[in-house]
Amino acid sequence: MAGQSKPSFQNDILRNSTMKKSLIKSLLCCLLWCLGASIVNAEVISTQSKLLFTIQQEGSPVQGAFKKLQGQIHFDDSHPQNSHAHIIVDLSSIDFASTETEDEAKGKNWFNVALFPVAEFNSSNITKTQDQHYSVEGVLTIKNIQKTIKIPIALSHQGSLLVADGQFVLSRGSFLIGQGVWADPDTVADAVIVQFHVVFTN
Repeated sequence: MAGQSKPSFQNDILRNSTMKKSLIKSLLCCLLWCLGASIVNAEVISTQSKLLFTIQQEGSPVQGAFKKLQGQIHFDDSHPQNSHAHIIVDLSSIDFASTETEDEAKGKNWFNVALFPVAEFNSSNITKTQDQHYSVEGVLTIKNIQKTIKIPIALSHQGSLLVADGQFVLSRGSFLIGQGVWADPDTVADAVIVQFHVVFTN
């Protein structure tokens, strides 16, 4: 019986050694992946991304979304000032779960998508505020009106994907969104809360 315990002990050593080697290999792979992921060139995955907005109409919140967006990001975590993002939103993809409301939003008083089919955001400066959090400054163009805005975002790596999440407040009046009877902020508030979840892949 005593002679049989030795092989078992040796097997335990071999198993432990194999586990350690496997763990070290996994850690090295993770480290190499992280180093490689410090610079990312990626495209928006429209089907996995969300662009939502909320506006107050006569004191009640109205929620909507844009279903189609595209764009690219060049992200250098070590030198965020060298990073750049370009996002294009298809304004005709506006969704209120009401065809009548959507048609109104696409019309001349609101987005006038016949003349201005897209909105664009081009970043000019990205600064790191804390770990995985950044301030993105850039030019937002809607209805051929350009305004410089700052957007706080959180960036995270999820597997092979880069995910940007954030929220900011937009003045619809600054872009002449909602004219005529809709221009009165007592009817429809000027402040629009915009939330986004944008997924990028190489």
